[in-house]
Amino acid sequence: MRKLVIAMAAGAALTPCVALADAREDVIAGVTRCAALSDDRQWLDCYYGAAQPLRAQLGLSPAPQAQIKLLESQPRAGTALPGTITRAAVRTGPPPMPKRSSIFTVFSGEELVNNQPLQSYDIKNGAFIVTLNDGQVWTQTDEDAAKRPVRWREPANSMRVSISQGAMGTFNLVVGDENRSYKVKRIR
Repeated sequence: MRKLVIAMAAGAALTPCVALADAREDVIAGVTRCAALSDDRQWLDCYYGAAQPLRAQLGLSPAPQAQIKLLESQPRAGTALPGTITRAAVRTGPPPMPKRSSIFTVFSGEELVNNQPLQSYDIKNGAFIVTLNDGQVWTQTDEDAAKRPVRWREPANSMRVSISQGAMGTFNLVVGDENRSYKVKRIR
């Protein structure tokens, strides 16, 4: 009798682990279905919908119906889970704005743009605004423009720039092989 009670207790203790593994597998299978979505908001809603099996098992409030329907509208993957989950599409437009270093970072030097061609440039009162081929837009700081006005004459498509993070959260732009750097800030 004692052996029967111990066996039943052990079986009961293992049952939630098996159910938990099944719910987790269901969530992972759902998340792989969401990977085809390229819009970040839709992907997140699909992800929340995919978590529904585990939410139900833990007694949490259910995901909104719209999130569950978004998941259900995605095609099912094969029965085997893929080895890796990859994002379906790449971001369009310029890359995200650079993160400014803290005031305590005195020296940095991280290169953000390396020898990239210009799409266009505009000069107003000696200060420039450059647009890179990937859509980034940088402008010369007012303080730097007062000290170093530019007088570029060559066409934009023949110019290449490098931009690196400078000291104290600033950014430096160098045109081609010039030894001169300009203080800039990104505006888009």
